[in-house]
Amino acid sequence: MKLFIFVVVLALVGWWGYHHGYIKPESLGLGGSASTSNGTRAESLQEALNRGLPRMVSSEISLDRAAASSLAVSFEYRLVDLDQFAVSQRYGSSMPAEMQSQLVRDLCGNRAVREQVLARGRDVQVQVRAQDGRTMYTTQLKPGGC
Repeated sequence: MKLFIFVVVLALVGWWGYHHGYIKPESLGLGGSASTSNGTRAESLQEALNRGLPRMVSSEISLDRAAASSLAVSFEYRLVDLDQFAVSQRYGSSMPAEMQSQLVRDLCGNRAVREQVLARGRDVQVQVRAQDGRTMYTTQLKPGGC
């Protein structure tokens, strides 16, 4: 009976570790080479995009994080001093053109974005959040948009 309980507890701990990303099939030799190379490439792209972050783009906007997967690339900008109410009072419900051009210049100035994302035909999702973390504006940068 003790052996059965031990095996069940061990299986639950293993499932929990796999579910939360602590145990990866590749580390146990269970993953195929195609999934490993795909995951490594996405991780290296995400590492390249997050190098040097967070950083200030202007006196009002900070680039906090970039996320890359095999399907999507997204950048999260933050309005440093403005919460949701202040952003809507100051800018309204649509992203100002000067802010959008500033974000496009920032992304186009990043070599990793130009070479590893846009040159390969992938779109970039851009989110601008208020100081309190709420998404205020969303836009996309298409290949050839630089």
